Amino acid sequence: MYRVILIDDEPLILAGIASLINWEENDCVIVGKSTIATQAKEMILELNPDIVITDIRMPVMNGLELIESCKREGCQFEFIVLTNLEEFNLARKALTLGAVDYLVKLNLSPEDLCSTLERAKKRCQLSHKDFSPAQGGRQSGLESVRLYLRQVIHARLASDILLPDAAASSLFPYPFVVLFSLCPNHVYFHSEEDPYDFCSISNQIEDIVVKISDRFFSSSILMEYDGKNTYLLTASLPENGDMKTLLSEFVNRTTTALTTYFELGAVYGASQPKTSLAEIPVALSEARTALEYYYYNSSSPLVIFDHQSYHVSQAKNFNINFFKKDLAASVQQNDSARLRAIFQQIIDLFSSCMPRKEQAISACINIYTYLYSFFEGDKEDYQEIFPYTINIADQLGHFNCLADILKWLESFCDKLCTLLSERKETRSDTLVEQAKAFINSHYSEKLALADVSEYLNISSGHLSNTFKKFTGVTISDYIASVKIDHAKELIDTHKYLMYEISDLLGFENPYYFSKVFKKVTGIAPREYENRSSHRTSEF
Repeated sequence: MYRVILIDDEPLILAGIASLINWEENDCVIVGKSTIATQAKEMILELNPDIVITDIRMPVMNGLELIESCKREGCQFEFIVLTNLEEFNLARKALTLGAVDYLVKLNLSPEDLCSTLERAKKRCQLSHKDFSPAQGGRQSGLESVRLYLRQVIHARLASDILLPDAAASSLFPYPFVVLFSLCPNHVYFHSEEDPYDFCSISNQIEDIVVKISDRFFSSSILMEYDGKNTYLLTASLPENGDMKTLLSEFVNRTTTALTTYFELGAVYGASQPKTSLAEIPVALSEARTALEYYYYNSSSPLVIFDHQSYHVSQAKNFNINFFKKDLAASVQQNDSARLRAIFQQIIDLFSSCMPRKEQAISACINIYTYLYSFFEGDKEDYQEIFPYTINIADQLGHFNCLADILKWLESFCDKLCTLLSERKETRSDTLVEQAKAFINSHYSEKLALADVSEYLNISSGHLSNTFKKFTGVTISDYIASVKIDHAKELIDTHKYLMYEISDLLGFENPYYFSKVFKKVTGIAPREYENRSSHRTSEF
């Protein structure tokens, strides 16, 4: 049985989750429940659970702070976070910290909980299984090979590189090299802080990849390659192992794990197998060539070096400055159609010239900074839409092929065209009043940002930024405050039960209504009702 601890500051929600499934049928047992994070930490330290399911938003210490605090004290467990719809950024951070998944309480079903528990149990099995190599000579040999690989990576002269001894070399009778580079699963221009903080998850990624590689190869060593998002795997084929088959299975397993745990993808460049470790410099060069081939030919995430030929840009400079005059005119005239046509010409130029990655990124940054300059002096605050140039450079640096860079350009063009249309057709102060009027007229419905933006016929991003700028609150918070104001009025009548009020105001269920009410007022609906009754009796 897997030992589980449940944590949520709402007793009703805690009880609801505890009764949502048959835990024993899922090979689990609840060993503890808590509504207070500080008490939950003591419980975790004492009971040493396998799985922790915790709410993110809690007073005093939130769920992520609780997890980080326990991990710092040496606790080892898998964890699942519970969120509300508006807490997506926190949920995404939880994934970077190693969460198995995040579950939206509003939509939580028995099937979702069971499925997530299965993934948590599999990760428990991985973490508990001993994948470390045998102690003694083998461990010493692997360390010797690791030292040799560090010398190769840092491109020391061949005469200065010390080869491992025969015993260490025997661990890698048929060595080969795989360079794999992490990348976003979805390519688009985004203005929020870069969600791919590889430094914070690198240890978890390395742990997962090492465990997978040990299943397929007789020996393997994983090392960071460029200090960013690329790793070097040096491995040896098992006797009579087919390299293409084993590598394909390894790539499938690794990619699935990266997608499941971190919402990341990867591309892989592999060398041909060699006859000795002395040929590792050649293998590394082949792996680099394979990755370069992928940059121009991205049909498969795995490229095995086979003397492929690919386009190499001969242009010393890739210049797009001659487009700037037309770009400026289209922005100044708020002409989104003209801007889109110019971007298509730029993309066609990229496709025909096929610049190197460094050239392509430099050209994209050039376009970005030039166009942003036309919005800096505008009365609107576009800082939330246009991030700092260094963040854009970081976004682009994660892309491993020219096709992804072109997708990013198309996405950037879409964002600009939307902004030009909005800037031409709307005034922000009027927009906010229209949004408020719509919310106040439809507070009894299930409302979200998308519903309001659809009614006003503008993008959700523009509405969200404008509303926050003029009111100081988000659309979601404003909707919640309007609904709760009406909820208090209904409670004060003493004519309705709480679930009836929840239905009247368009909440998904009473649990969510209670959560929102407490978030807005600081107290639960029942406590407010008791206070209201007390005030009434005094009169």
